[in-house]
Amino acid sequence: MPLSKQTRIWVDIIMIAFVMLFPHYAHLPMYAYPFVVLGVIWIYLNFNKESFASIGFRFADLKWRAFYVGGVIGLVYAAFHFWILGPFITHLGFKSANLSDFNFIRHHFINYIFLLLLAAFLVVPYEEIVFRGFIFNRVRVMFGKSFLISAIITSILFALYHWQEGWGAVIAIFIFALFITWLYKVFKGNLWYLIFFHLLYDTFMLTMILLGKM
Repeated sequence: MPLSKQTRIWVDIIMIAFVMLFPHYAHLPMYAYPFVVLGVIWIYLNFNKESFASIGFRFADLKWRAFYVGGVIGLVYAAFHFWILGPFITHLGFKSANLSDFNFIRHHFINYIFLLLLAAFLVVPYEEIVFRGFIFNRVRVMFGKSFLISAIITSILFALYHWQEGWGAVIAIFIFALFITWLYKVFKGNLWYLIFFHLLYDTFMLTMILLGKM
């Protein structure tokens, strides 16, 4: 039996806290925790007569257009971040992002390819399903379906989820999250556009780390 509206709001808050904290404190490998979190979300959605499709992740929506439109926008945004936004945030006095977790791919092509594949098939889809799919839609219910308020709150949560990269990175990621949440609206809730946007953005950034440019 689905939860009442008031009860579900409280359970939603608990679920969001779980999604935010579990990956950081469960001490599981990077490839393991997404399966646990997505499994819990899947059970929760099904309990409430919903599914991943209801939050925008539908295999029927996987089209070439989502790949090339989302991907091109992702590359353009990555270039904007690399040459304009990132330097501007640093100019304001914030330290550059702490990228020590990615040192293992610097000038190491095999590790770079491994991480790209991990991002493409696991990490990026996971983050988009969880944040722009699940969290954003649950926050919208809490705030009377206000897109702007929900986008800001979800973007703050996504930025804080990456707190280990430092405050400069948190600011940049908040702006990234606002933009990609706007894309969610533009592309009518189709998460595939966001997945390819995010993937090509990450590909650009990881390539810069590989080449020692970041």
